Amino acid sequence: MPFGLKLRRTRRYNVLSKNCFVTRIRLLDSNVIECTLSVESTGQECLEAVAQRLELRETHYFGLWFLSKSQQARWVELEKPLKKHLDKFANEPLLFFGVMFYVPNVSWLQQEATRYQYYLQVKKDVLEGRLRCPLEQAIMLAGLAVQADFGDYSRFDSQDFLREYVLFPMDLALEEAVLEELTQKVAQEHKAHRTIMETVSIWAFSLWGFS
Repeated sequence: MPFGLKLRRTRRYNVLSKNCFVTRIRLLDSNVIECTLSVESTGQECLEAVAQRLELRETHYFGLWFLSKSQQARWVELEKPLKKHLDKFANEPLLFFGVMFYVPNVSWLQQEATRYQYYLQVKKDVLEGRLRCPLEQAIMLAGLAVQADFGDYSRFDSQDFLREYVLFPMDLALEEAVLEELTQKVAQEHKAHRTIMETVSIWAFSLWGFS
């Protein structure tokens, strides 16, 4: 090739990448999923994609939120194109799925999958200190949560696994000896709930959150 002769390199566009984008959504169980959406997709379409994976039909109780550039939680405006909304306001393209509208009574929720997501939200709110409760209630709720998440006490040779499980609100500064004592109390609560179905434990925990 003669010196000085430059071939023009043509730029190849990936049509999929131009017309679509991938966003991550953190679920209430802390798992993160990815959704591939059109650049014109609305927040509602993203919410419906998440609901489909969770087998949720009662989507009207839920929403998506993100951290703004000033680190404030902000709900997605579901009727607007999601990518433009995130580009304009979000700190990063990470969404959080959560309960947006609470009903007066958990019995209003028709679907078991809906009640489970409500349970996860209430448990998260308790552990992160948004829902306050006395220590004795925290022990009772922890026992219900262990039954809901792990099933009967009799399934385990020991309760050592509880030491790896977040049982109490994070804002409680508990000394190690006190934490061990309270963990044993939770183990006794868990034992008392044996034979109670996980779904009933979920219902009872959520019912407390609505009271």
